[in-house]
Amino acid sequence: MGRPCIIPFLLAITVLTGALPASGQRSYTGQSVLAVGNWYKIAVTGPGVYKIDLPFLASLGINTASLSSASIRLFGNGGQMLPEQANGPRVDDLLENAIWVEDGGDGLLNGADYLLFYAEGPHHWTSDPANRRFSHQKNVYSEQSFYYLTIGGAGKRIPVPTTALSPNINIATFSDRFFYELDSVNLLSSGRQWFGEDFADAPGKLKTRTFTFPVSSITSDPGLITASCLARSFGASGRFNISINNQPVLAMNISPVATGPYDQFARTVASSGTFTAIQNELAVRFDYTPGSANAQGWLDWLELFTRRNLVITGNNQLLFRDWNSVAGGNVGNFTIRGGTVATRVWEVTNPLAPVQMQVLPNGADLRFVNDCSVLREYVAFSSSALLTPMALGRVPNQNLHNQVLTDLIIVTHTSLLAQAQRLAQFHTQNHHLRVTVVTAEQVFNEFSSGTPDPVAIRDYVKMYYDRAGGDSTKRAKYLLLLGDASFDYKARITNNTNLVPAWESPASLDPLATYTSDDFFGLLDDGDDINGTGTYLLDIGIGRIPARHEREAQAIIDKIIGYHQPKSLGAWRNELSFVADDEDNNLHLQDAEIITQSAAAVAPVFNTGKIYLDAFHQESGAGGSRYPDVNLAISNQLFSGTLIWNYSGHGGYRRLAEEVVLDQDIINTFNNADKLPLFITATCDVAPYDNPLISSIGENLLLREKTGAIALMTTTRLVFAFSNRVMNKNYVETALQKQPDGHYLSLGEAVRRAKNVTYTLSGDVINNRKFTLLGDPAMTLAFPVHTVQTTTINSVPVAARPDTLKALTEYTISGQVTDASGQLLNDFNGTVNATVFDKAQNINTLGNDPGSQPVAFQLQKNTLFKGKAKVNNGQFTVRFVVPKDINYQFGNGKISYYTDNGKVDGNGAFTNIIVGGSGDSTSDREGPQIRAYLNDEKFISGSISNDRPILLVKLADSSGINIMGTGIGHDLVAILDHNQQQSFILNDFYESDLDNFRKGTVRFQLPGLTEGPHTLTIKAWDAANNSNEVTLEFRVLNQQNLSLEHVLNYPNPFTTRTVFWFEHNRPGEELYVDIQVFTVTGKLVKTIRRTIFSPGNRSSEVEWDGRDEYGSKIGRGVYIYRLRVQTMDGKSAQKLEKLFIL
Repeated sequence: MGRPCIIPFLLAITVLTGALPASGQRSYTGQSVLAVGNWYKIAVTGPGVYKIDLPFLASLGINTASLSSASIRLFGNGGQMLPEQANGPRVDDLLENAIWVEDGGDGLLNGADYLLFYAEGPHHWTSDPANRRFSHQKNVYSEQSFYYLTIGGAGKRIPVPTTALSPNINIATFSDRFFYELDSVNLLSSGRQWFGEDFADAPGKLKTRTFTFPVSSITSDPGLITASCLARSFGASGRFNISINNQPVLAMNISPVATGPYDQFARTVASSGTFTAIQNELAVRFDYTPGSANAQGWLDWLELFTRRNLVITGNNQLLFRDWNSVAGGNVGNFTIRGGTVATRVWEVTNPLAPVQMQVLPNGADLRFVNDCSVLREYVAFSSSALLTPMALGRVPNQNLHNQVLTDLIIVTHTSLLAQAQRLAQFHTQNHHLRVTVVTAEQVFNEFSSGTPDPVAIRDYVKMYYDRAGGDSTKRAKYLLLLGDASFDYKARITNNTNLVPAWESPASLDPLATYTSDDFFGLLDDGDDINGTGTYLLDIGIGRIPARHEREAQAIIDKIIGYHQPKSLGAWRNELSFVADDEDNNLHLQDAEIITQSAAAVAPVFNTGKIYLDAFHQESGAGGSRYPDVNLAISNQLFSGTLIWNYSGHGGYRRLAEEVVLDQDIINTFNNADKLPLFITATCDVAPYDNPLISSIGENLLLREKTGAIALMTTTRLVFAFSNRVMNKNYVETALQKQPDGHYLSLGEAVRRAKNVTYTLSGDVINNRKFTLLGDPAMTLAFPVHTVQTTTINSVPVAARPDTLKALTEYTISGQVTDASGQLLNDFNGTVNATVFDKAQNINTLGNDPGSQPVAFQLQKNTLFKGKAKVNNGQFTVRFVVPKDINYQFGNGKISYYTDNGKVDGNGAFTNIIVGGSGDSTSDREGPQIRAYLNDEKFISGSISNDRPILLVKLADSSGINIMGTGIGHDLVAILDHNQQQSFILNDFYESDLDNFRKGTVRFQLPGLTEGPHTLTIKAWDAANNSNEVTLEFRVLNQQNLSLEHVLNYPNPFTTRTVFWFEHNRPGEELYVDIQVFTVTGKLVKTIRRTIFSPGNRSSEVEWDGRDEYGSKIGRGVYIYRLRVQTMDGKSAQKLEKLFIL
């Protein structure tokens, strides 16, 4: 037995036609009514007349002593949803409602005095005058509508007309209407369509349901039922039979669906039928006949339309209207039975301005007269039938309408406000942006009468756009939505996080047509309509940070602020990384090649790395095929740093690629703090941020602390590969294009322009809308600012075509740092990173799967030299020896530069250089000197380690180190446990020391190592192909628990100073150290507490001068000390040792 969600006699909801401005006449007040005075918010759940008395006012916190009844005022615009068309009619700010006050005539509200007002509920009926029909519109966003009370000024009051009309028709019946719509399940967790009760022929399920509607005083006129049902069946149609009071009235056949994952999930059918009712109850029965095994059906909604006698029953309000009497010139004499002399009738056609009818006795009945030339809405009620609103509390003063100029709008949730203000302050101080921070609730208060309608956010942003007119300098440039969203606007699912609502598509059953899109908030021109078929362009750059709570917001804002600090400077800003999935006839590889070629054409200054899955060895196991070398390559790539990480292929919210090249477990291993890339993922639903039921890799990349991503250009739903490539290419070209002033576009502006190009040229509008920017739209990627130029090679100007770079020959390259106009920056002092590449080489894919064909692609990755030099007064010199292992054929190499002075940076590239051939032989016959460590240089072979240590290798050789990677067996390599299958190529992780190509360092993150003893053998070659090797021994401890070993103090014995040493398995973490020193009898003489950061596994940060708590020297002898260490996550360990004082 179902229960209607809305009581039938409370469903007379009307349009605010009298209060709404006409389309195209948009204007904005300069001050919200909420700007001054004391305001109190109340809520209602349905239409009707509500009573507010003194106890209710007191519950809101209003001082009711000597309260002037004339000063009480009520504002609100009803509860209907705002139109999504940008130029649709709507109310600006809050309108005052007329109310009725019963104050006993003394002008004060005291004693049993009260006020009455008519309120609309959240749901809405639209009328069709031509067919004299209604259709309901359930509010998607709220089950309440909201009003605002204030005290002060002269309030509007409900009038009583005095003009007498002469009736020419008698009216004793009316057109009643009901709807039932449960909205309890969203079948694909997407879009705005929710459905009700399910039907199935299965254990625990029902094939038949009956919904009962008590209806009094019904006439014998034919009634009408309209119902919408849906079904999911395969191979054969399902069927719903509907009867009312055992009268069959309607049968609906619903066609089957296909079984593909991208096919329509279920089909919907709406139909109407007539019935005759003679009793005061309508029992509506639905019988479902499944079309196939495992088929399911659902009720969407039903509407009932009947004729009823104008009779008031019980303590109920009667809402009524009458189609039959509507005609030009008609004046109706309405007769109501069941009322009393205290019964009132209000006309509420305009719910903001009710009019009290003159009700007169007519024998035992009541009568009133009114015009019937148009359809009018009425409510009849007595004092015993009054409703009570919900008191929500005081509303602080606000005035969003007085804001004029801003660059960045941040809409956030109250719980995230402090973090939003922190980001705003950062942009104001560092980028001189005008920033406005508001909460979503503030926007709703002024732009949707309190209803959490996302259209209100668009209307708020449009206010800025409209006020700027055609002056682009006055327009807001960016909108940041700081807060998570949900497809569930009404918190029906557990752990719902709808902090800053998103726009959801009307469709919910087609997996390709249902989606969420923040693009809606950027369609600001009057003609824009996201549901229309035109080409609508974005007018503002939009991004979202889908933080669920303050900790997540703080994590990403910490990363944004840190991204702009000197600690993030580095040559990683020169790198672009492209990853391509396998199979599909090389489709994704081809897409990646197109995009890399576009990137190289637009911005040749950057270095392009390629990780194409089919170019790597594939392994098969119980869990399916995997590419472990791809996983390692991606981890290494992110450890080294890359400005942009771009993926083309298959994916989803759990992982990228069928072979799992990226998932949450892999993300948890990332060690790329201060080298955070923009992730571009041209694949399906990597970040469906509006689904609280899942944890997506996209959101985790953004919101994790310190590591992961600085932002993502990603997707929220299923997308198509071809359209993905179009969007990806347009974005990469736009983002990498240096502007005439030498700067690059911000994230939000690049997305806006790229999307507009795609909207203009691509027919796949919905695919474009599924791409979203997760991140701060006002920030710009860390593109280097200045330009680095090569001036001479071996003292020969580059304009004179310098000599070819030949094997075993030493070269001196000179260059300079300039501004965007090419002027030498003679006050620039810092360092320059120079990387000299051999010619591009062909890499062949392997055809690992039937859908992958072997193909060659080019990659310029073999490095002749990588090192640093000082920049003095804008100029520098780099020296190196070309390794013997170069490709001796002649071709164009590349010199890549990155420079910084600790504050600002620059980059450059020189490609007009030939590499090939051999120079003079060398007399060098000695291999490199090698010193190796784990995590830091305090490491000693045989010590303990964590499971993902940083390998540090110090190398020195008179000829320089060979990191070419072309000679067979000549890689700089680390071999784990003497197993060649566990070799790690270190070429890309070596860099020469400052101004010294003969020495350098490797920094390499080892992958997850098993617990227990290990060896690591490092083998290195010099430029003349002489080799050497060393071996480390170490033991990996389980990191789930904190372990301490080799606890000691040195020197021991001591007189005035000793240092406490210990080894642990938590490198790179903050540790709390507590040392207590006792006499041998157990007396505590000293406590030392420190918080330390230990980059490696060995700590020596705590020292002691041998004095007690009072600063006095303690006596000679033996003492016991207890060293206790605790991690940030609460793990602890302790050891007891002895010390001696002389």
